[in-house]
Amino acid sequence: MHRLNGVGLAGLDRHSESTRSYAALSSSLSQSQIRHLESQLTIRADANFRHKFTQMCGSIGVDPLAGPRKGGWWAELMPGFGDWQYELGVQVVDVCVSTREKNGGMMELAEVVRLVTEEDIIRCIKTLQPLGAGYQIVDLGDGRKMVRSVPKELDSDQAVILALARQPGKFGKITEEELVEEKGWTRQRAKGALENMLIRDGLCWHYDRVYWVTSAMQWD
Repeated sequence: MHRLNGVGLAGLDRHSESTRSYAALSSSLSQSQIRHLESQLTIRADANFRHKFTQMCGSIGVDPLAGPRKGGWWAELMPGFGDWQYELGVQVVDVCVSTREKNGGMMELAEVVRLVTEEDIIRCIKTLQPLGAGYQIVDLGDGRKMVRSVPKELDSDQAVILALARQPGKFGKITEEELVEEKGWTRQRAKGALENMLIRDGLCWHYDRVYWVTSAMQWD
């Protein structure tokens, strides 16, 4: 009986020691997770630091925040995304969708940046392309870029009209006469391009011979 009691006491001691070890390990893991979370929040809160940190990690092929997610629909559809990039992608979608009625699905990149660093947005928009909703950066050729959120290609005439409508003092206004005089187009070409933007693509409004390109208008 005494021998059995001794074995029981030894087992209890080992159980108590294991419990203390697990508690210490749990505390250590919790502190490590907290430090990891704090570092993530610091990176996400400081755009300049995040940019430099991401560049450094990218040069050595390391995910700077979360590492690759195993499983999950987003991870399979858009591989290579870190946590903050998922969140930014969702913000870009939200901004584009919520303003689509105003701008017809064409929004200047600078405006997206204002509402949501340009490099982050370009990276995220490229990875949104598998969604098939037309998300793409459109370069107008004059140093300005726009974010497209509709599955339509912008033809060369539309790009010219869009760039002209965004010139200082235009406020999105354009007429057939301006295209004929400033760009040397025939009236038929000008009328056809503007009507395509109006009727086919919904990129402008028409009132009293004036076309208003919605994505070039100021809404604030």
